[in-house]
Amino acid sequence: MNHDGGEQGYRYSRLWLNRDLQTLDHWNVAQIEARAERIAQRFLEVWPAPSVDVLAGSKHDQVNIFEAEEPKFKKLEYAVFLGNRLWVTQVSRLYVEVIQCLLSGQPDAFHGTKLGDRIQLAADPATLRQSVQVAEGYFVEGNIDSTTKFERMKFILTELGLEDELFIKFA
Repeated sequence: MNHDGGEQGYRYSRLWLNRDLQTLDHWNVAQIEARAERIAQRFLEVWPAPSVDVLAGSKHDQVNIFEAEEPKFKKLEYAVFLGNRLWVTQVSRLYVEVIQCLLSGQPDAFHGTKLGDRIQLAADPATLRQSVQVAEGYFVEGNIDSTTKFERMKFILTELGLEDELFIKFA
């Protein structure tokens, strides 16, 4: 591209982008790919990606139940249990759903064990002040405050080795 002896074309360019083209004798796929890689690396040097927490406002606000504040007088926005989002706004509903899920998956861990006794799992609802059904023929005490429900969920999770499986987000 040197027309009439003038300084035109890539060979005379002062742009960084074109410097590597000055030394090329031929142009093929390998050289195009190598140039694209050099340009990409230079781009990242000049304009580095910002260090931004892209999870802010979602998972960032979730807290493991073991690290959560006392739930008294608070509503939930949602919970994440065993990787599934539960759209529950009340601690009492979360309590029931967690027990239902675990009872259906591991019934032997609850029947006739200290775990079953601790959460007051009963086959006869008349033995409870306010029974809440958690499975066919099984009930738990529903007349307990949110703090006690949190403590019982923590106990269940600890006994079953699931300490890292329940996250909550307060509203």
